[in-house]
Amino acid sequence: MSSRLEIEITSKIDDLSHTWRAVGAKQPKGNIKSSLLPSGVKVGETFRVEADFLLDGIEIVSVLPPKAKRDEPVFLDIIGSGKSEGGVTTSLVGKRSKRKNDSKKKGKRDFKNVKPKAREDKRNVPKAKPKKRPKNFQPRRGKRLKPKKIHRNGFIEDLPELHKPLAIEITNSSIPKLREKLNKMDLPAGFSDPILDYAQELNTGLKTAEWLDRAEAIEKDMPSVDLQDFRSVVAASENWARSGKAIELKDKLEAGLKKRIETEQQQWLKIIRDALQEEKLVRALNFSSRPPKAGAQLPEDTSNLLVKQASEALNSETNPDRWAVVAEAVAYSPVRLKVQPIALPSRMNDNLSKIIVKHSERFPAMAALQESKN
Repeated sequence: MSSRLEIEITSKIDDLSHTWRAVGAKQPKGNIKSSLLPSGVKVGETFRVEADFLLDGIEIVSVLPPKAKRDEPVFLDIIGSGKSEGGVTTSLVGKRSKRKNDSKKKGKRDFKNVKPKAREDKRNVPKAKPKKRPKNFQPRRGKRLKPKKIHRNGFIEDLPELHKPLAIEITNSSIPKLREKLNKMDLPAGFSDPILDYAQELNTGLKTAEWLDRAEAIEKDMPSVDLQDFRSVVAASENWARSGKAIELKDKLEAGLKKRIETEQQQWLKIIRDALQEEKLVRALNFSSRPPKAGAQLPEDTSNLLVKQASEALNSETNPDRWAVVAEAVAYSPVRLKVQPIALPSRMNDNLSKIIVKHSERFPAMAALQESKN
């Protein structure tokens, strides 16, 4: 089906054809036969044409004559019956008030006989209990390790297509679970042994690749990554750091971990000393039980000050709840065997009694004080 276009002649190729484009645009464009154009056509002239849009382009079929200009306006004749008829009229009806009619039927409402709604007695509602202090102190951890899976995915991609499902199965489960699945299958005797041997080999490669992913993530963020994650990666390097690149990375992580622990150790001591100076005894005791380096001991002056403040805080005038909090913090601290409480509080409660029973072995001086009182 032909469509109409308005085109502009852009150039003359030869006596047989000209080039054209749509008026006011770069596209569409094409060639037109000179035989379709009037004689003496010039570049820049515009024509109305009929064209066929084909798969390989646009073909001009014919050139239409120009539109004739009208100097006079066009009028429309209105034909009617000649009779004069009235127009359509509308009238709006007012909305009927329902209140007046309802008041006549029902009468006025007697507000005197309306009973007030029963209100809830808030005095009997139990108040929300205050949140209890967490028993086990946990210092704020560092930035958790979130390794990418570049090496692991690369290891799987390098495997033959037939081996990839087995590697993915090992990644999502484990060798023992794979063995269970094979045992449930109806396989010939000894058929699963080579599969398990190869699965063990794949598992070693996957674990090595996963360690590299974790180690590289640690390397990028050694100052702030969680110390526990840092230690676990360094400890696992003994099993999985086998290539030259992995061994070099292992040495770098070990040096970084040593430096990190020394920094954390200094910060740990500073927190304890500042807490003792500000007389925040429980904070100092809690931090003393969580050294960055396992087995790290407090300096003698810091330890003596901690023992002194803890012993003086456990006296008869101390509130029993406060006494229980300090006693529990002492029970988990490294100075628990050196602290000598002065006396039990003059007024005991159930919570303190439970704390004494619970930590009697860890805090022997407290247990001895309780026995002497009994």
